[in-house]
Amino acid sequence: MKTIQFTTTNPEKNFTVSKNDINNSKALLPNVLYKKMERFVTAIILKNPDITTLNPKLYQLEILENAFLNDKLLIQSNIKKLNQSELQIAIVVLRKDAKLTPVICKAVFKFQLKETIKKAS
Repeated sequence: MKTIQFTTTNPEKNFTVSKNDINNSKALLPNVLYKKMERFVTAIILKNPDITTLNPKLYQLEILENAFLNDKLLIQSNIKKLNQSELQIAIVVLRKDAKLTPVICKAVFKFQLKETIKKAS
């Protein structure tokens, strides 16, 4: 049986909210935040041959706070679930200067593994 191996490091990415990312209230647009999370999680699994598709499926999303112009944000990830059929990656977006509520958003993305496709065929 083939084993699936993932790195044990938890990837991170920093970004600053810019003028192109905000609405009239200077708050980060939800679609911009989602796209950044989606690109981040896709980059994590990009080189793994056991993933059937590089399009992550959003499983859970919880937006807790707004981020605003010039906020410095940090995206962190860890593996929530890994079995023979799927991989779930949990994402947390944090405000780096935690004067306000540090957690901006939490999400879980799912990826289907090739082993499941082979068994279904």
